[in-house]
Amino acid sequence: MAALALSELFDLLPIASVTWSIQRNDEFDMLGSGDVWQAELAVPLWTAEISLGTSRNDEATEVAALIRSLDGVRTAFLVCDPIRSYPLLDPQGVSIAGHAITIREIGADRVTARMTGFPPGYTLSRGDKLQITYGGQIAFVEVSRTMAADAEGHLDAPIFPRLPLAIAAGMAVTLARPACPMIIVPESHNPGEARRTTTSGAGFKTMQKRRT
Repeated sequence: MAALALSELFDLLPIASVTWSIQRNDEFDMLGSGDVWQAELAVPLWTAEISLGTSRNDEATEVAALIRSLDGVRTAFLVCDPIRSYPLLDPQGVSIAGHAITIREIGADRVTARMTGFPPGYTLSRGDKLQITYGGQIAFVEVSRTMAADAEGHLDAPIFPRLPLAIAAGMAVTLARPACPMIIVPESHNPGEARRTTTSGAGFKTMQKRRT
């Protein structure tokens, strides 16, 4: 089942604040020499802790019902990083509108997204987000270093985390409101406290769902 579109859930939330982060799944050990050893047991996953603003009781009830309808972790929904919904230097996505950005190839280490279709000189800044759609799935990555497109519209951006092996040339890249498929972390949903006509304190935590 595909993740719910932004308009079906995320855009309906009265968001007050978001803590956007990453959950690493690593094992660490320290040797007698003082060296630290690290093994990645599973791929890093994006997380977002979302606090909802104070709203009327009827609105808060509708939001809580919508979240409960996800049926736990069965249904994923798309989530944006509100701080970086568009590239930093193109805050409304005007310069990129009408341009079809695609993957040209990926680096052998899978931490470089080589793309094409940009206006010459277009710049992606450190922290900009990219949504790459492949085989009905979505990879959500972050630009690690500011880079500009060349005269041919090619832009090679170091990214985090590593791209899945299934990503190939020709796959679409979304820069305007790139989104990550997520689920509600079990037991994290707080529907808020109702007092007279308003409800406050509502919120929940989400975690990336790699396969939807």
